[in-house]
Amino acid sequence: MEKIIIDHLERASAFQSILKGIPFSEENLKDAKYYVKKFFKNHKVKIRSRWRGERKHHRDHNIKSEAKFFDLYIYPAY
Repeated sequence: MEKIIIDHLERASAFQSILKGIPFSEENLKDAKYYVKKFFKNHKVKIRSRWRGERKHHRDHNIKSEAKFFDLYIYPAY
C-alpha cells in the first residue's frame, strides 16, 4: 500500500485529487491520510475525503456508509 500511495503523491499537484479509487476500509483511509501527511510534512495542507460508490439516497450525494472507494484531495491550509 505504501508504494502505491507514494507513487501517486509524487505525480500529483495541488487542488486536484491526490489519490483516486482506493478501496474503502477504515484502515486504508487511516493509512492513506498518514502517508499524505508524511509526504507533505513541510507544507501546510488540508486533506479532504470524497466517497465513491452507489448513490442510493440521492444522485448527487455520496455517503461514507455506502462507499466502496474513496479519493483524497489536498489543498493549501492558509
